[in-house]
Amino acid sequence: MPWPSIRNNEDLSLNSALAELGINRASLHSWVKKYGTGKRARIKAVHDKAQAANESERIRQLEKENTKLREERDILRKAAKYFAEETHW
Repeated sequence: MPWPSIRNNEDLSLNSALAELGINRASLHSWVKKYGTGKRARIKAVHDKAQAANESERIRQLEKENTKLREERDILRKAAKYFAEETHW
């Protein structure tokens, strides 16, 4: 596990985290802004998982609908072809 001394350490100062990670202040600030810290980070992770599940479910629904629409299209094409052939005298 990378950086075990900073993992789940809510009392860690900003300067200590910067030194331990070997990064600059701007990088850490952008990460904290994007992902949060402590409880906020955990809430975001749960939200991201829920959003991914919702997106997966939506994709599944759209694929199912797409399959149904393709079948309906194919039926209409066959019917149109059948009736077009019937009108040739």
